Amino acid sequence: MAKPIEKLKNADIPALLAFIAPEPEVNLFIYGDVTNFGLESKHVQVQAFRDEKGSFESVLLRYQARNYVFYSRGDFDPENIATIVKTANPTLKGVCLSGKKGLMDKIAPFLRPLTPEDTTMARCDRLNPHPQTYSPFVKARALEKDDFHELYLLLSDIAEFHSFSKQTEKEATDGYRLAAERGSLIYGVYEKDRLVATAASTADSPEGSMVVGVAAKEGYRKKGYASLAVQSLLKDRFEKGQKFVCLFYDNPEAGKIYHKFGFVDVAPYTMIH
Repeated sequence: MAKPIEKLKNADIPALLAFIAPEPEVNLFIYGDVTNFGLESKHVQVQAFRDEKGSFESVLLRYQARNYVFYSRGDFDPENIATIVKTANPTLKGVCLSGKKGLMDKIAPFLRPLTPEDTTMARCDRLNPHPQTYSPFVKARALEKDDFHELYLLLSDIAEFHSFSKQTEKEATDGYRLAAERGSLIYGVYEKDRLVATAASTADSPEGSMVVGVAAKEGYRKKGYASLAVQSLLKDRFEKGQKFVCLFYDNPEAGKIYHKFGFVDVAPYTMIH
């Protein structure tokens, strides 16, 4: 029988990192957020259940107000986890809870009307470059603060990025700035002077990072622009000394491209949003 949930403090960080260490890929968000922000900041909060011996059984991380990651290596009450999320976010607007598919499948029925999105988590330890010839007018570069307005417009216009319909521009750009301050990176691909594709890293740490936000503008797809953004990002991360980079995908065709870059599938991963 698990003990009552407790809010973790910085003194608990070594034990928490040891608990998630056996599965570094699916716990990359937890590792990156905890090492970047600690456990006593306004940005990150981790709650945990312990077993009768005092060892961690399950942990629930909240980043900002509405993003959650759950991990468990023991028994847990899925309805209780959902209740914790709903207590902090009664309307569930903008909420996203993610984790291993087997865990999310148990929690999802208690978070309706949110729906699960199944993806595949993949890991890359070394970039396999796939050079492609582009027009002289096509360039990839790291985005800076002055580019964030254009980035927001690009992503908010793409149907796959549901969360942007629930974020104001200020909320989104504040998130970009906060991530950049913690070492995350956003690459953009420009055709002439127009931003047409992007890829970003998040949960960055000396160990690794997660690739997110891979997108190409409608009308500029199937030109290799999103691939160029991802390759540029991977090259930068490995040159900075990271040991591995992860991402998740739900499109088999995208998976084939990622596999060419050196990604290997690790585990089914689900987001409830």
